[in-house]
Amino acid sequence: MNKIEELKQAVAKLESDLTELAGAERGLSNWQDQDLNRRDGSSAQDARHDEMGRQASMKLTVAQRQVDEQKTSIVALVKVI
Repeated sequence: MNKIEELKQAVAKLESDLTELAGAERGLSNWQDQDLNRRDGSSAQDARHDEMGRQASMKLTVAQRQVDEQKTSIVALVKVI
């Protein structure tokens, strides 16, 4: 595969990664809204709610890392072209 095709594929992956990042941001934002407005429940409910927040935060971290890595890959490809 030539470098131009690699670049096209890298940009397409970046677009996909950005979509995932936006979804992860919305997920965390939704959890934060729920957290502000929810009443305390049982300890099990609180634990599940907190776990959902940790998962939403982790998804955001992973999505941001993927976007950053893809941007770095694109920069490297552009330098070689």
